[in-house]
Amino acid sequence: MSKRYLVIQTAFLCSTIFIEPVIETIKTNDKDSFVAVMVIPQTKDIFSKNPNVDLIITYDKHENDSGILGLLSIIKTIKKFKFDVLISAHGSIRTSLISFFSQIPKRVGFADSNLNFVYTHKVQKDKNAHELDKNLSLAEALGFNNITKKINLCYSDENRKFVEGIFEAYSIKDTDTVIGINPSAGWPTKRWPKEYYKKVAKNLVKKGYFVIITGIGKDNEIAEFVKDNNEKIINLSGNTKLNDLFYLISKLDLLISNDSSPIHIASAFNIPTIDIYGPTSPSFGFYPLSDIHKIMEIKNLSCRPCAKNGSIACKKGHFKCMMEIKPDMVLNEAYKILNRGV
Repeated sequence: MSKRYLVIQTAFLCSTIFIEPVIETIKTNDKDSFVAVMVIPQTKDIFSKNPNVDLIITYDKHENDSGILGLLSIIKTIKKFKFDVLISAHGSIRTSLISFFSQIPKRVGFADSNLNFVYTHKVQKDKNAHELDKNLSLAEALGFNNITKKINLCYSDENRKFVEGIFEAYSIKDTDTVIGINPSAGWPTKRWPKEYYKKVAKNLVKKGYFVIITGIGKDNEIAEFVKDNNEKIINLSGNTKLNDLFYLISKLDLLISNDSSPIHIASAFNIPTIDIYGPTSPSFGFYPLSDIHKIMEIKNLSCRPCAKNGSIACKKGHFKCMMEIKPDMVLNEAYKILNRGV
């Protein structure tokens, strides 16, 4: 008899993308199962177009559902659906409390979770593994034989038409080379200098490539600086929905980005990437998975990595981890990728 599953990840976009293969794995092994996800409002559209997700429970833990009343409310909501199995990829105390008081019979979580005793199945996390594989180890604990590693990020015809309309407006043809640039990141120290991005964008346009800038609305000032009034550079920062971005990135020939979620979206579509690391490190498990990718980082820098998620400012005051990755270094790698097979 098919079961009812709840998959929980209430972290931000980068982490939540990597629970999607858990859903694919459940459906591959238990095709008639009912699968729900519990996520924060900012990430629900990862799953809103996904036919394998039967229900999205949004948990606005920092706003509308904050505090003890919010916690009790979300537990009450979960109980309504009478789930058989809970899989939690989030190790916070709050998530563990939700997992326990939801009274779901089988609860799978990581052994290093806070209050890990609430889980009936505790999984040792491989610290050296990619985040995707860490999450899939939770599915493996349920005895599934067919493990699916593909990240299925879905978009609608509306999303497709929106992006194709932009391409048409700028006379971008299927034969043209389109490069995405993402100067955004959640923390300032994870952002490669905007002056460097500006030089890269300008040189790529000189070579005849189309350049599209992506990002979130609050970083539009950075995007406009990179664009520098160049009519051949398209600034979409803050102007795309998440599912628009899925389709847009799927149409790129190359994405150049800080260590942030667009790299993982590109991995889902196997789009070549150049991933620029500063205070963080690929060893944290959030590295690109595309067949063709280049990681840019300054190795053997004694102060690096200095933060799991980045920070407001460089603690040493020199920002060498980013400043020493020069625009020409990134351009050279971009040309190698774009000219492969020529």
